Amino acid sequence: MHKPEKGQKKIPNACKQLAKPIIDKMISKGMKPRAVRAMILGIPNVGKSTLINRLASKRTAQVGDRPGVTKKQQWIKVGKELELLDTPGILWPKFEDQIIGYRLAATGAIKDELLDFQDIALFILNYLKDEYPTSVQNRYKLEDVPDDGLALFDEIGKKRGCLLGGGYVDYDKAAEIILREMRSGTLGRISLETPTNV
Repeated sequence: MHKPEKGQKKIPNACKQLAKPIIDKMISKGMKPRAVRAMILGIPNVGKSTLINRLASKRTAQVGDRPGVTKKQQWIKVGKELELLDTPGILWPKFEDQIIGYRLAATGAIKDELLDFQDIALFILNYLKDEYPTSVQNRYKLEDVPDDGLALFDEIGKKRGCLLGGGYVDYDKAAEIILREMRSGTLGRISLETPTNV
């Protein structure tokens, strides 16, 4: 099990500091303070359970590289003075803007069975060609990044050997590669939101 990294080590002390006024009040009333309790919240598949496991220095919360692994809430002890509540990921009940859904799908926050890989891959490519053309060019060893997302999809499919009979691009296979590389960080440090489009 991985030990907490430098920034993660600060979390237990920060929780204790935030709870200090309550703890001091309990002590002043002659009560024995109990462990500080905190909840970990976030969208699916962002590493909430992984963070808890690192803080606890043991694998107590089930983890996976897909959304929906954490099915129920559970309290996990981090030392004697902190307890963290691991929760399933939360999402909006309905997306008013389809772009939000695409962004979440691109990061793996929505179950893969609920989306069309080709649509999501095309969304990613259209965004990356405009915002991160150098990353795309370097990763896929392209001479130029096409202006059209579908043309870029074709180029990547050919470069990665995702071909059907007759030399046609296998878009399903190419989309899988693009999504996997986006989610794993292989394409580099990428944000699907900028201050102007949030």
